[in-house]
Amino acid sequence: MFRPLLQSFGALLVLDADCRRIQATSTNLACLTGIELPENGELSLACALGKRLSQRVRRELQGQQRLPGPLAFIRPKHSSVRFQLHAYRVDEQVIVEIEPLNPLGKRRLLGTVNERLMHLAEATHQEELLDSLVNAIQQLTGHDRVSVCHFDSDWHGLIVAEALGERLPSLLGQRFPASDFPITLRRSYENHPVRLIEDVNAPPEMLMPAFSAIPLSGSFLRAPAPERQRYLKRLGVSSSLSLAMQGDTGLWGLVFCHSATPHSVEPPVRDAVRTLVQMATQRMLLLRARQEARYLQRVQDSLVLSTRARSEPQSPQRLLHEQAATWMKLFRAHGIVLWVNGGAYQAGVTPSPEAISQFVLRLERAHVHSGPWCTRELAKEPLTCSLAMPEQCGALAVPLSMNATQRAWLILFRPEQVETLYWAMQPSANPLPASIVTPSVAWYEEVVGKSEAWQRVERLAAVDLGEDLTLAISAYEISSLNMHLERERKALAEANQRLEQLAHFDPLTKVWNRYRIEEAINAELVAAKRYAAAFALLLFDVDNFKQINDSYGHSVGDDVLVALARLVESSLRGCDHLGRWGGEEFIVLATHSDVDAAVGLAERLRSLVAELHIAGLEQAVTVSIGVAVWQPGDSCKTLISRADDAMYRAKHGGRNRVEMALEPMAPTH
Repeated sequence: MFRPLLQSFGALLVLDADCRRIQATSTNLACLTGIELPENGELSLACALGKRLSQRVRRELQGQQRLPGPLAFIRPKHSSVRFQLHAYRVDEQVIVEIEPLNPLGKRRLLGTVNERLMHLAEATHQEELLDSLVNAIQQLTGHDRVSVCHFDSDWHGLIVAEALGERLPSLLGQRFPASDFPITLRRSYENHPVRLIEDVNAPPEMLMPAFSAIPLSGSFLRAPAPERQRYLKRLGVSSSLSLAMQGDTGLWGLVFCHSATPHSVEPPVRDAVRTLVQMATQRMLLLRARQEARYLQRVQDSLVLSTRARSEPQSPQRLLHEQAATWMKLFRAHGIVLWVNGGAYQAGVTPSPEAISQFVLRLERAHVHSGPWCTRELAKEPLTCSLAMPEQCGALAVPLSMNATQRAWLILFRPEQVETLYWAMQPSANPLPASIVTPSVAWYEEVVGKSEAWQRVERLAAVDLGEDLTLAISAYEISSLNMHLERERKALAEANQRLEQLAHFDPLTKVWNRYRIEEAINAELVAAKRYAAAFALLLFDVDNFKQINDSYGHSVGDDVLVALARLVESSLRGCDHLGRWGGEEFIVLATHSDVDAAVGLAERLRSLVAELHIAGLEQAVTVSIGVAVWQPGDSCKTLISRADDAMYRAKHGGRNRVEMALEPMAPTH
């Protein structure tokens, strides 16, 4: 009969559903806690833990899946040692985990954690943040090596930060194959983000009497699987503490704490380390969001301004000639193509016109939605593998919707980037279980045939660039019609109407675009300064929009934006205006509104959106809203900036929230 195996640093009890009768215990119960089972094996929880503690366990666990937090207790008749108790339900049983609590300087631990949290909060870039994290964890736990392992899109792990002692070698910069992190292991970290192996060589404890019906995969005390034991031994590790780093869309990476000898970590220290990891992860996501925002702003600053596009229309060829160098630098590309009306305008290193023509033809057939298309391996991509593109390795193509039946294309090309990867152990195309992988020394791999990966923020920026180019090209076409087709009044009127639509309305949601809502804000600013008429801006975006696109496809993402715009627009007063600011961001201009009216409107819109249902989308749609009310001295830029800061606070405060902008700082003299 199979018996679950447990680690010896804690003891385990299996209770009935009512938390009264003990059905099984770990073999180290008496040795660790002094609790002795009678010879007949019958023992109540009250006899083992005392009447008061057992009643508290039953009361707090009643109707709950697990205790809200650990309970501490002492068995004064047996020992002065303090113990910590966790309890949770599994099927028809209750599992109780007990660990001893050795004396700790709680005030000193709290002070150390608070100091390290301050260091994390002050970090200004990811490298500094992760270095501070691993050093703090090593100081708290005393492990020989603390490493941060980040997963790439193929689930290979890269050691990006490390704090190192003297007894284990460095892993910094080394990679681990995806076979070391099977999907079952990655999923387990979603429910159990902390895993401790105190001594990989220690003989395991068992449940007595044998109790094979209950799964203990969720127990913190469970013994490591044989393949995990062999894996750690191959790394020269005897003790391991692992913590998950959860990103916006899943597991970003893991923190590994390794020791060459058996090493214990007290529960308060584990809790402190988990707090540090959670804080560092949130700070890292915030830093990344700020970095992406700065990059998007740089791209927006490079765009052809709408007012200039209308007053001084430029041909696609001239646009590309003037802006190509800037765009290639921003997107780290070595070639760019603007395909308009069946012709290609090229700059930098690009394929032949024939290859470009075939490429666009295939894109038109295969890529029907409005989002970007990209690859980093043109030679292996089914769409392009048969095309002659010897000097190109990666491509990013953005469709430009000129009208209902015609699309232009903006295409960026990247060269091959030969990359040397340093693997800690050899990856395999057919991953084998760790138990039968033969030991191997670290080795180098030269990756060829790939370009740099197209980052999410680069794809978003390319879409922004494409929207502005659509307007600029349309303006040029209208200008040409005005010069050469004056007698074609009907055609000219239709073209001017199309230009007006493109200039003022977002092509997807049909609400005002960024240029038009900025015009309205500026007009409202003039009125506010002259008549002191208060107004407000509500800046909001869709929470977890990237996850919706990745999980359900861009067509569902487009449906969300369209339905959201319709709902909000129909809920506004006639004097209020809605505009799409970019991507999943929208702005509401609420005229004649003070603080209370603006916040009330924001809360009403937030509640309405939360009830929105989209066909094909199983998750709720929510928004985070930042509210800024005009103050004397505000400009369009400062007002939007304050609303944007408030929106970010709403997003990082839990999403589906409304936050009020801070008052503008008074000018110093």
